[in-house]
Amino acid sequence: MIVLWLAVLATAGLHAGPSAARGPERTMSSDLVVDGGRQPAQRTRGRKTERPGRPKPVEDDRATSLRVARDEDEVEALRPEWEALQGEELTSDIDFFLTYARNAPGMIRPHVVLIERDGSPLALVASRLERGRVPTRLGYKTIFSPEMRTLTIVYGGIVAAEDNGHAGLILDSLRASLTPGEQELVRVRGLAPGSALHVEASERASALRRERFARATAHWRSGLPGSLDEFLARRKKKVRWQARKDVAQLAEAYGDELEVRVFRSPDELDRLFEDTGRVHRLTYQSALGVGFSDRPLNRALTELGMRKGWFRGYVLYLREKPVAFWHGNAYNGVFGLGPTGFDPAHADDRPGAYLLMRLIGDLCADESVHTFDFGFGDATYKRQLGDHCRMEEDLVVFAPRPRPFAVNVLRNALHGTTQVARSLLTGSRADDLRRRWRSRLASRKLT
Repeated sequence: MIVLWLAVLATAGLHAGPSAARGPERTMSSDLVVDGGRQPAQRTRGRKTERPGRPKPVEDDRATSLRVARDEDEVEALRPEWEALQGEELTSDIDFFLTYARNAPGMIRPHVVLIERDGSPLALVASRLERGRVPTRLGYKTIFSPEMRTLTIVYGGIVAAEDNGHAGLILDSLRASLTPGEQELVRVRGLAPGSALHVEASERASALRRERFARATAHWRSGLPGSLDEFLARRKKKVRWQARKDVAQLAEAYGDELEVRVFRSPDELDRLFEDTGRVHRLTYQSALGVGFSDRPLNRALTELGMRKGWFRGYVLYLREKPVAFWHGNAYNGVFGLGPTGFDPAHADDRPGAYLLMRLIGDLCADESVHTFDFGFGDATYKRQLGDHCRMEEDLVVFAPRPRPFAVNVLRNALHGTTQVARSLLTGSRADDLRRRWRSRLASRKLT
């Protein structure tokens, strides 16, 4: 009976997955080297995902050197090399990284490693050392949440001039830069299972110290053609029909009382946060403590995005009342979708779907943006609108000391329970449980 109850909890969305301090630095010593690089997004054939092949190691006896930055001034000194290597991930942008480091609670310090060969930048590892909670959950319920010092290599945090088998060199360089005992765990965000970095890092860490039963999550993207009609023409007939119905139905029902406002300027920040917050407080995401946040960190990152011209905040108003929002950033040609939400009292109007079509239509008309990134996690609308999918998972390794080891043992036990539960309840039954659980949490908050 207990096992069945745990199974229900786990498949209702309960996830014992890692989610510690989002940004830690320094790592343990010994063989713990883990990396946080990103391979380029892999396109799919049909609807199947592709896993990248492992590059062959490159033999190169040219001299390499390391520059390690442990404070803001030292990071700033690496700006020319960092910007020369930077790719399309906003989270590894130097200004985004520094803004996060200045405003994140529990932040201890940055830890950035630049690898140079013959005086030229070869690769850079962007990570942070933070003190924060490492929650372990069954579904949406937190079972325990110890505070730990975590070194997190940020999503897309390994940027390299080449992708030709340097994983071992990158991991060795990171390890050489670390102070033994300063961190209790290392987290590498968003590795593609089977990629060179994932395989190399996994092989270097003892199985007893790795977090087991990690669940890979889908990361959907789509190319952006020249118009919304072209975008929808690539979708299934039912998806096209529903999207056009959502747009026409809402416009007909509200007419001139429907307004979409796009916030992009720093002087609009307060209004954006006020109206977005009004909607967010009514959502199940708010009940779960996820999604939009009006805390200083999110304000600072949003203001940065506005100043840089990246950020776009879409808010839908019906009869002058905010009822739905989508936020995101256009960075180096890729629009990354951020938090969203809608007023459940208007669920029948499907305001979120309407606003998403408006957003995609605007992006199609913007020649500076070529890709729509739906963000982390799977969802029906992402599967319907996405062109290609990349599977990703965090790699987490605990320090070889009693306390971190004990935490890992407990987390792995709950991870195993969650995995068994998901095998018992799958498909529509699990989705229905998750929906009912979220609705109950949201209704409790509102009452």
